[in-house]
Amino acid sequence: MNQSDHVNPTSGGLKTKDMPNVQYRLTLLLNHEIASVETAMRYNAKWAVVPRYYEEDRNEPGKYDDAFRVLRAAIFKQTDWRLVDPMMYLTPFLTLIKASDISGPITGAAAVALQRILGSELMTPGTHNATSAINQIVEDATQCKFESTNNAQDETVLLNIVQVLGMAVDCECGTLLHDDTVLKAFQATFMLGDPVTKPKEYGDIMGYYSRQTCGQMLRVVFTRLRNQARAHVDRSLGLKTTLERAFQSSDESAACNHGIKAALDILDFLIELIKKEPDATGPKEQNEETIMFALNMIHTALLTLGQELVHYDLLVAVVHVELLHAMCQAVVNFTSVSIINAFSQIMLCIYSFIGTVSISQIELVMERVLLRLAEGKAVTLEQQEAALEGVLDLCRQPGFVHDIFANCDCRLERGNLFEDLCALLSKTAYPMTKGALNSLHSISLEAMLAILQAVAAESKSNAFQPPPAYLELPSFVDVWTPLVGGGLLHLDGLIEVADKILGKASSEDKASAAGTASRLDQAQGATAPSVQSSGGIESAAEHAAAERALAAVVSATASASPTSTSVSTSAHMSAATESSLAPLSDYNRLRSAIYEKHMKRKLVVAVDHFNKDHKKGLQFLQASKLMPFLEGSPGAKMAQDSGAAGPQDIASQDQLAGCLGRFLHVCPGLDKVAIGELLGDPAQFYIKVLEAFTQSFDFRDLKFDAAIRLFLESFRLPGEAQKIDRIINAFGHHYFTQNKGIFKSEDAAYVLAYSVIMLNTDRHNSQVKNKMSLESFRRNLRGVNDNSDFPPEFLDEIYYSIVKTALKLNESSSMEVSEQVFLNLHQISCTPRGKMVHSDPGRHLFDTSMFRLMWGPAVHAMCSIVDNASSEAILNSALSGLQTAAHIAMCHDLEDVADSIVVNLSKVPGSVAHVQGAKAEVVYGRSYKMRAVTWTISSISLKYGDNLQAGWTNVVDLILCFYRMQMLPESFSKALNGDGDGGLSPVPGEQGPSLKARRAAAKAQSAPGASIFKSLTSMLTISETTDSVPLSEPERTLAAVTEEALTQSCFEDIFTDSKFLKQESLVHLVKAIIWASGPIPRPGASNGSSTGMGGNWDVTELCLELLFTVLLRNRDRISLLWPRIYEHFHSIFSHSKDVDPGLVQKAIMAMLRMCQRLLPYKTDISEPLMKGIQLVSKVDEQVASDMASTIAAEVLNLLKGAAPYIQHHPVWVSICGLLKIIQYDPASFPVCVETMAWVVKESLTPLNFTIVLTTVVDLLERAVPQKGASLGGRGGEQRQGHPQLLPELMGMLLAAEEWLELWWLGMSRGPRAGEEQWQTFKHEAWYQVVSMLCRVIKNPNLELRNAAVGYLQRSVVAAEKLTIGVEQMEQSLVNLLLPMTNDLSKMMMSGAKDFPQCDSTVRELIRAMVKVVLLFSEQLQQLSSFPEVWKAILECVGSAMATKSEVLTEAIPEALKNMLLVLKTGKLQEGWRDTDGTDLHEMTWTLAKNVSANLTPELLST
Repeated sequence: MNQSDHVNPTSGGLKTKDMPNVQYRLTLLLNHEIASVETAMRYNAKWAVVPRYYEEDRNEPGKYDDAFRVLRAAIFKQTDWRLVDPMMYLTPFLTLIKASDISGPITGAAAVALQRILGSELMTPGTHNATSAINQIVEDATQCKFESTNNAQDETVLLNIVQVLGMAVDCECGTLLHDDTVLKAFQATFMLGDPVTKPKEYGDIMGYYSRQTCGQMLRVVFTRLRNQARAHVDRSLGLKTTLERAFQSSDESAACNHGIKAALDILDFLIELIKKEPDATGPKEQNEETIMFALNMIHTALLTLGQELVHYDLLVAVVHVELLHAMCQAVVNFTSVSIINAFSQIMLCIYSFIGTVSISQIELVMERVLLRLAEGKAVTLEQQEAALEGVLDLCRQPGFVHDIFANCDCRLERGNLFEDLCALLSKTAYPMTKGALNSLHSISLEAMLAILQAVAAESKSNAFQPPPAYLELPSFVDVWTPLVGGGLLHLDGLIEVADKILGKASSEDKASAAGTASRLDQAQGATAPSVQSSGGIESAAEHAAAERALAAVVSATASASPTSTSVSTSAHMSAATESSLAPLSDYNRLRSAIYEKHMKRKLVVAVDHFNKDHKKGLQFLQASKLMPFLEGSPGAKMAQDSGAAGPQDIASQDQLAGCLGRFLHVCPGLDKVAIGELLGDPAQFYIKVLEAFTQSFDFRDLKFDAAIRLFLESFRLPGEAQKIDRIINAFGHHYFTQNKGIFKSEDAAYVLAYSVIMLNTDRHNSQVKNKMSLESFRRNLRGVNDNSDFPPEFLDEIYYSIVKTALKLNESSSMEVSEQVFLNLHQISCTPRGKMVHSDPGRHLFDTSMFRLMWGPAVHAMCSIVDNASSEAILNSALSGLQTAAHIAMCHDLEDVADSIVVNLSKVPGSVAHVQGAKAEVVYGRSYKMRAVTWTISSISLKYGDNLQAGWTNVVDLILCFYRMQMLPESFSKALNGDGDGGLSPVPGEQGPSLKARRAAAKAQSAPGASIFKSLTSMLTISETTDSVPLSEPERTLAAVTEEALTQSCFEDIFTDSKFLKQESLVHLVKAIIWASGPIPRPGASNGSSTGMGGNWDVTELCLELLFTVLLRNRDRISLLWPRIYEHFHSIFSHSKDVDPGLVQKAIMAMLRMCQRLLPYKTDISEPLMKGIQLVSKVDEQVASDMASTIAAEVLNLLKGAAPYIQHHPVWVSICGLLKIIQYDPASFPVCVETMAWVVKESLTPLNFTIVLTTVVDLLERAVPQKGASLGGRGGEQRQGHPQLLPELMGMLLAAEEWLELWWLGMSRGPRAGEEQWQTFKHEAWYQVVSMLCRVIKNPNLELRNAAVGYLQRSVVAAEKLTIGVEQMEQSLVNLLLPMTNDLSKMMMSGAKDFPQCDSTVRELIRAMVKVVLLFSEQLQQLSSFPEVWKAILECVGSAMATKSEVLTEAIPEALKNMLLVLKTGKLQEGWRDTDGTDLHEMTWTLAKNVSANLTPELLST
């Protein structure tokens, strides 16, 4: 760099070679200003505006001219203005400013010159004597005087003066102003534009510009204060910042000469302006204008200072006490909209910038002022709106609602601000007048939505569950002593018990706690300033510095790897109590707050008992472990004997009295009258309680009148003088102990306190006519202070304080709040307990509790807004809030919320349930509210159905309303038909009629003269186009809107996706569908009538389809739903005569198809499904016959799909019974045959063998035609039959017998062949086969008989393979073959002509008998009953021979011969007799001879 370009550090960045030019330009500037002022002064007559020159005065110099001439001559001699004292060239101008004998234009010219000088570089902070010069400018400007010319000119001059003051503060040298000078500049600027003090002739421009300049001054002053705070904090953290380097590089003289004192003075000035009473000097409007100015200035100051405000304890104290008290009084006194708005904005700043140390103040102001205004009592609508807007702004702040809940509602000593806030918003949002919504409702709705969104933002599926109501403290915990001292509560024992009850803490909680503890240890071990509390009261600045220090350390170490040392939760809790203000420990403090809220609920109950009877209240506190038992008392002994109290729960009288006294001080909600009576009790125990109560107050450094106000605001003095005396004596003693400066004895404090109470009574009792004067007050207290007098100024201050403001209770119902209350709150905010715990690290901990408090009123209010909303924006906001509430409820598993929303929305008069008329779809398409409400209900049902229970009834009703109005979309119909899954379409796989067509058909059916019978099958022929009123083009457009809206609502997904519902919700959905079906049977609806009271069977059918859809989608949970399903189907089938046939038909299809789908996959629920199939058999025979085709098809599909899984014999009986009923329908008969053929071929089992075989024979008999038959005959009537199916049916009999053989063949090879059950089945099955064959043989059809006889002989032969027992063989002979042969022989004897070739049948039967005897002769002869059997055989043969049939004559001898041959070595001996004594030997041979002469005894020997 060239040396000529060197930068001079004192030149403001200018290069050295440019310095002469700069200095010369400044000289020219100054010369111009001198010339301008001299020009104005040349006008004569005291420099009037119009020049009037006189010869005698032309050469006479003015008295102010010399100074300007000398200055003008000297300025061109200066080369460096930085070395020149500014007063050298400022003095002439300032002299003119102060001169009272010159006119306004000259003063204005001098002021303009000062502005230009201040705006130039003539004077900088480095200029010699700049501090004195800049302060002198402000001093002289505030003393400006001039002679008035006219209003316009005078106002211009004042504007110039205001500009000078503004530039003096704002310029570079403004940092050199002293604190008092800054205040003077600010006050003067305000006074020049004050509407109360300025002349009426002046316009509004002056006031406007004055306020603007004040605002600019304020911003400059507080910006400098903010920069000072930041630089101080950054230096304390050891961080080099740009600001710090600027401070270090600048000259010490350039440091800011004003700071906290100037800021305090300005705030005090503004606060005094706020304190104006309504009857103060000036009109009320001007007073309000002044208050608004002050509030706006304070808001500007807070915004400018921002979060650095917390570093200035004095400023925080002013805000906490004086500002808040003044604002509250202003709101109470004026309650104008503008003041309420400004008040709300300042409260928003207080929360945003110093909320950490202001939570107590925020709670008080909101509870006592803001919420009261928002409630609307004794205020106008506009004022209420303004208050609600303030509440809305607060609710919109991130974390606000969680902060107030965690720090107010979850604190024992504080009120339930969040609960009161939600109650108020719900109340103001609820429209009291039908159809009337205004801005109040809109604002309240927005606030509720802000709260809901704040809760929803933190809601998680694994939300923290608050402690259960039955949770108790393990032992007594003294919470009252920490609360009085502002300390933290130790609830480790309660949390430990809760964790054991609720289970192991979540991994998230553990990780968060461990991580927090680790970071805290790192922060405490770092080189940053120590932030541990010493146990005393920590200032707001110390707290803020601690936060910034820890944040900086954590930020600096964030990239470092975590330490390997694990930190236990208990260690973290210890750290949290020792350094309770560190933000990194907030998570555990928040978790502790949840349990404190649990204790608070118990405390509320205790307070209620206490206010009625303090003894009962004390007992409840002791039972809740919030108060110890008195040692030796009956209650303590009883508690110890029952195990409810341990040693740690017992206390001495002094300890109990101390706890009770502190409880009376800090517990909210106690009756203040009851407190006063208790404190005045003369009993020794209550005297100790009074002592503990009094000692719980902190009167240090508190004025006497403020202390007694604070004391007496906490309870109401009793009326008895002795009680008052004891209480005041205790106060005097405690105040003297803490403030010994002015009092020489305890009695002096006591007497003064009593005198103050007497003075208060005297001055503020309307019945006292002669009021106590100050002199009387002094005289009464002479010599009281240990024979000496109190200082007069001390007594005067007390006297005037009492006269101005009476001693009174701190009534929570009043909006007026005394300054002592704010002073007490400020003391509390300086304690660890008074600091706000930020909810950021654990907001989700409170969501469940918060939502439980607010959801009920909020949901009802939003539903009412929906009911009355005419604006789409408001309607959408309310519906959005309801969906948010449902979402939160789902996350926290709260069941009643979604139900309440759906139920309330369903009652909205604009909903679809209230649409009537032929053009319902047009009305619906025209109503945005209807569509929006419908979509919301659908959305809640789909997204949050898990939480719906009773609400399902309303959802189903809504769907049915759409169905009745023929508005359900095509997508719903497809869902019911299963989208290819079958549904309940009569023809599986085919689409049934649309719901619109079905509803139209139902309407037509119910019309007068319509048929009362219409099955679902017949509805397939219904045209999709129904007779309706034709729609115009606009109406068709609206109908299309309706179609699209309902399609997008996706109501069908409720049922198709029901498998995702929780069990409880699913059960309630099924209940709702069943309930919507209506009662079965219905009064007034007989024989399936769809008219009258019991009509709308089509609705019941739709419900059945919905039920079927739900059941199929919930296969895994069918056992959960089955009891209700079974009962519903039982009602339908049992009353099938009294319901619509279409419903019965669908019920049959539903039951059978459901079993078909479920049995193959859910064998564990086969038993209930089997019972369902059995239900079908309860259908009336006539009804079942009318639905034969449906039943036949469904049974076939069922057996094809699930026959192997039907493991219950009664079910097979029911199925076969159905087939027996429907076989009379000619169209269904082939399906029945197909069904049995499939079962015989694919699914015969020991379980169904008998009933299947019987059913096959029934079908066989039904298939045989009868001559002259009419189609559809029953029983013994003549019929046409189905001869083409006879071979197939006979094949089934053969197949059944073959199956039996194969089954036994496989079974005999296994280990279970010898089991009794299988032996029994084998014998019974074989006997059944023979029995059924004999039954078929009785049929007149020759072909059928011949086949049956052949199968019979085969079965007899198969008996040997099956190892059929001799008993079964005997039974088959005695019960089947012999009677059958005898019957046929008799028919032949009677000459029956309708039984052709009967002799051939008899012959084959005799051959079958012979085979039985031949195959089982040995076993038969061993039977004791064989003689009777043989006798019966002989009689049967004799009967056959008696027919004289050639066929039999030829066949019987051979058959008898074969039997005789096998018996020759057995029983057939001489002397063989039966039990009756008949000689069987003789009888045998006698018959043999009759049959054939060749059959002789000799035959046996050959």
